[in-house]
Amino acid sequence: MITIHQYGSKYFVFDAKGKSFEKKVVGTLSGTLPQFPLQNTFYGLPLLLLPEEVELVIRHGWAQIVAKKKSTTSDLCKNPLFNDLWSKGYYITSGIKFGGNYLLYEKDPMCSHSKFIVELLLPDEIISPLDIIRAGRLATNVKKTHVLAGTVDDMMTYYSIEWAGF
Repeated sequence: MITIHQYGSKYFVFDAKGKSFEKKVVGTLSGTLPQFPLQNTFYGLPLLLLPEEVELVIRHGWAQIVAKKKSTTSDLCKNPLFNDLWSKGYYITSGIKFGGNYLLYEKDPMCSHSKFIVELLLPDEIISPLDIIRAGRLATNVKKTHVLAGTVDDMMTYYSIEWAGF
């Protein structure tokens, strides 16, 4: 079982020697490499996990959390969007750099580029035509498809935005 260390609202894995996570749990390497401490291109351990990834691996029994205060899965973000996308077979990373919640990869992120930027819309949230244009143009410029996601009748629903004419 892998040990996840909680520091505030961040979750880290420091030891990669144990049993690895099942596939499609990506995380982000956030540490410097001992041989090259002054560079900022290549990273090593610790592995930083999204709260959604932590909730997923704990629910499946692949990891445990070590923290100063006792932490349970109810303390973590229960995100139906993340769970739905993961169950469809996507690799998922943070999409904050592209104005979304998540980036989706069809294959291992170390071997491929993401194809989708996913943005979660809340039930009462209003999206303007300007927001739709912004999202579609940004995604097209970075060779991705912007996906708007939300719940309709307790089911996740997805709408993709692609900008034509480029």
